[in-house]
Amino acid sequence: MIRVIFFGTDKISTPTLQALIASPKYEVVAVVTKPDATRGRGHKMYSPEVAQLAHEHDITCLQPTKLSQTIDQLAKFQPDIGALVAYGKIIPRQIIDLFPHGIINFHPSMLPVYRGPSPIETAIMHGDKLTGLSLMKLSAEMDAGDIFYQEPATIAPDETARQLYDRFAERGAELMVDKLDQIAQGKLTGVSQDDNLAVYCHMITPEMGQLDPHTMTARECYDRLRAFDGWPKCHLDLAGVDVIVTKLKPLDRFQGDSWQDIIPCQGNSALQVIELISPKSGRRMSVTDFLNGQHRP
Repeated sequence: MIRVIFFGTDKISTPTLQALIASPKYEVVAVVTKPDATRGRGHKMYSPEVAQLAHEHDITCLQPTKLSQTIDQLAKFQPDIGALVAYGKIIPRQIIDLFPHGIINFHPSMLPVYRGPSPIETAIMHGDKLTGLSLMKLSAEMDAGDIFYQEPATIAPDETARQLYDRFAERGAELMVDKLDQIAQGKLTGVSQDDNLAVYCHMITPEMGQLDPHTMTARECYDRLRAFDGWPKCHLDLAGVDVIVTKLKPLDRFQGDSWQDIIPCQGNSALQVIELISPKSGRRMSVTDFLNGQHRP
């Protein structure tokens, strides 16, 4: 049985950990995730889903603020290989070297395209129709390690980042379970990436959710809405009010309509606002209800 240490934090990590635990090929000897953190208006402490799953299966779970503090502890587990999915921290070289067969990272893009922390959001924001999944060996340089397996995937025209995360979480889990033992046994050989073809993506910031019809086409606005439906969500000036929009419809041509829910954009396109979050109540509402409320004395 192959001894695995799992690194992961985000929701996309959980299916892979579940699959590794369930597989008779692997023994998950430890889980490494981020510390518990406060969330929401009540500032309650929450554990990452990965930590909760580890505790349910009586697996040692480490939640260090600094990974360098865990080197000796991780070495005692004598792991054969590591598996990493959306851990969210840089793994130091001293820890990578603890694993005889390396740490294998599931990355949701066709590397070397979209190296970095936001490959799914960036692909959707750019209106890409194709993306993919990569299994690669972790290296000191971000997302630059040898690739063991890649699989192309399409992005549907209306698919959101959260939907793509869910789809890739399940497929990534299947690939990790299927390929990890082959890598540990030397049956799969990694292929080096061409750094000349590298494209980088960056951390998502709140400012990226601001829709500007004066400089963007309707489709560009819509693609941002799809990309940032989880966070930071998209803001738009509607009837002189900054609102969070949740549903939009891009129109190919602006017909000169004077309706307040139809906003002219670049390229003679237009954006129809359908649903938004009320700045006053914080609840979702139709654009009709919002505009009616604006006109009331």
